[in-house]
Amino acid sequence: MSNKDLEIYYTYLRDVLYYPKRAKIVPEDFSDEGHREFAEAMLSFGGMVIEMRELAGSLSRGELDVSLPSSDNELAAPLKALHSTLKHLTWQTKQVAGGDYDQQVGFMGEFSVAFNEMVAQLAERRREMEAEVVSSKQRTDELAKANSIFEVITSSMAEWIVMVDRVSGEHLFANHQAKSMLASDTFEQQLYDILVEYSASMLIDDEPRKEEFMLISDVAAQYFEMMLYPIKWYEHEAVACVLTDVTANKEEYNRLEEVAYKDVMTGVFNRLYGMRMLEQWTDEKTAFRLVFVDMDMLKYVNDVFGHNEGDTYIKAVAELLQEVSSTAVVCRLGGDEFMVLIQDRDVRGRDMAEVFEGLREKLAQSSVVGENGELMYNRSISFGIIAVGENNVLTTSSILETADERMYEYKKAHKKERRV
Repeated sequence: MSNKDLEIYYTYLRDVLYYPKRAKIVPEDFSDEGHREFAEAMLSFGGMVIEMRELAGSLSRGELDVSLPSSDNELAAPLKALHSTLKHLTWQTKQVAGGDYDQQVGFMGEFSVAFNEMVAQLAERRREMEAEVVSSKQRTDELAKANSIFEVITSSMAEWIVMVDRVSGEHLFANHQAKSMLASDTFEQQLYDILVEYSASMLIDDEPRKEEFMLISDVAAQYFEMMLYPIKWYEHEAVACVLTDVTANKEEYNRLEEVAYKDVMTGVFNRLYGMRMLEQWTDEKTAFRLVFVDMDMLKYVNDVFGHNEGDTYIKAVAELLQEVSSTAVVCRLGGDEFMVLIQDRDVRGRDMAEVFEGLREKLAQSSVVGENGELMYNRSISFGIIAVGENNVLTTSSILETADERMYEYKKAHKKERRV
């Protein structure tokens, strides 16, 4: 064999291994019959190597949908077997992905063990999930039955029950329509805003709690008591809001409170309310003015002109004192005595002595005269003022005594001004 022939064979084998696209040998180029036959064998071998190389490359890239070498290529037989195995494993994996956990692999050593263990774990998890689904469905069905019974029972209750999702604020259930429970069409949005706000503040494991609130508009007011219960309602974390309309009770309470705290004759507050407010403001360290007012000559009027005229005089003074301020607490302590409480923040820099002097002068202008224009009696008041600061240390009794003393000093100083 010449060096030229060796060079041709060498170049062909090199190209088969490294440059398969340009690998080429032509048996007819050889003059010797034996060399031509060897070249044909070399050409067949190179083709099998190239096919095997291409299949190996495809398998390494995970490309299974490729054309396979011919059955005559014995060199590619192991790769073809691997291709078949990978195709089968791919099919099995798809079956497992579709929920077929009966697939097993028994011909790939450690991979088979890992694959079969994975499939067994997936099968176990599916059984657990199926059992949980069945259990959950049973719980849901039981809850639905309980809720249905609850809805039937609550539909006949006087209380208004509203279920609210505590997270989203969604209204899940109500045993009565809003219009049948609310006094005004404008109350519905107010109410649901309140329910959502209260529900959002509840946690699922919180204890039930009681709240009170009022709905108000230009034409109506409505009072509710509400119990809040965190519960599970179907798939929701909800809050059951049980509302009771207590408007009638509240109005009756307000009426009784008004009777208890109001002076029947004059309509101003009575002694009970006045003492209560005095103690409250003193305890709270509120800065305020207390004015002790005494009507002049009321006994004379009662004795000479009768109690009807005396009552008219009392009402006139009560009406006059209410002009001090819309926020002033005017109280009739009894008989001819009044007390006025006004906080410093409502005084707005006014001199209370000047204010009450002005009221005294205005009252004098309503003094009663007879048919011939003669003065029958002169209406007037005497007053004593004490300023109570935030750092006050006096008791309520001391405050009243001081104001009373100042009132009598005023009465004594103005005694000559009172005429009959």
